[in-house]
Amino acid sequence: MTISSRRELSWPAAATLIAAMIGAAATSIALAIAPASQIELSSEHRYATSREVGEVKARLDAIEDSSRQMRMELRSDIKEVRELVQQVLKRR
Repeated sequence: MTISSRRELSWPAAATLIAAMIGAAATSIALAIAPASQIELSSEHRYATSREVGEVKARLDAIEDSSRQMRMELRSDIKEVRELVQQVLKRR
């Protein structure tokens, strides 16, 4: 029997990846339906500003924090369910 060394993404990494994919899809759709006059950018507007990069970093941090909070709440809920099941089994 062989054991696979498959590594799975952690919640923050998965949430960040999903958010990035959704953002890319939304941007692609917006560019596809936007009038041509709105799409033309000058050379100075082709790169993200430091403010935009900061906003993206802040959003990614918020996603990581919320996923961490969700994991903590999920662990707490699982613990409560285990205790409830143990109580029910003890009564029988």
